Amino acid sequence: MNSQRFFKIIRQRISSVTSFCKSFKQGRFPRAPHKPKESGNGKYLSFLIKFLFLSTILYLLWIPFASAYFSLILKITAVYFEIVGIEISSNPSQDFIYSQGIRSCIPPFVALMLATLEKKTLPRINTQKIFNKAYRLYFPSKIFLKGVSIGVLILFIFHVILQISYVYLLLPSKGELYSVFVIFLSGTLRVALPFLLWFALMYKQLFSLSGKGTDKSVYICPFCGAEKIGILDHIKDAHGEEVLKSEEVKKLV
Repeated sequence: MNSQRFFKIIRQRISSVTSFCKSFKQGRFPRAPHKPKESGNGKYLSFLIKFLFLSTILYLLWIPFASAYFSLILKITAVYFEIVGIEISSNPSQDFIYSQGIRSCIPPFVALMLATLEKKTLPRINTQKIFNKAYRLYFPSKIFLKGVSIGVLILFIFHVILQISYVYLLLPSKGELYSVFVIFLSGTLRVALPFLLWFALMYKQLFSLSGKGTDKSVYICPFCGAEKIGILDHIKDAHGEEVLKSEEVKKLV
């Protein structure tokens, strides 16, 4: 290593330390804003691992609510047939109620939504007077909460319709075509619906995950720490156009 290259590396290290100290004094920590985070297969693997982990946790949390969930579906079904004037008799066992409730599609749907969730930051707090520490708070976005609410409601309505279709299947004078329809509902659509809802509600985040149709790299905002594709547009919208002339943005681009 020649002396010129050695001193160049030293200057770079000193510049990095100086930048860190300056940011620390202002009450925030830089997260390597000059280094883009490449999108690709690594993101898909990370998403898959998060989905499997969250699905397991959510199914364990769902166990105490499984019987109550399906019992509510049975009550709504009974009310429907009472309204239409069809008398049915049903006395399912607790094991049957639990087994049907635990098969709900709600845990994997919520797991998909959580695995795709982008962290949003609250406005940065100036912590220069509080022991020069930076505190960053995260909360789910309104889009995420709205999407989960809509998706869970649609899945619940679907399960009620599915249970009603089961009862109709037991009634006489039902043809083979109706049986195929019920099999489609209980088999194909029951499995596919959580994924269809997830894609419909989070398609923007999915395109961001794949990096298609946008820039090739995901950058970390030097001001709020959010990971964004199209970082300049994010900085302009979230932090103001005048910030584009700052040193942090110059290092980023």
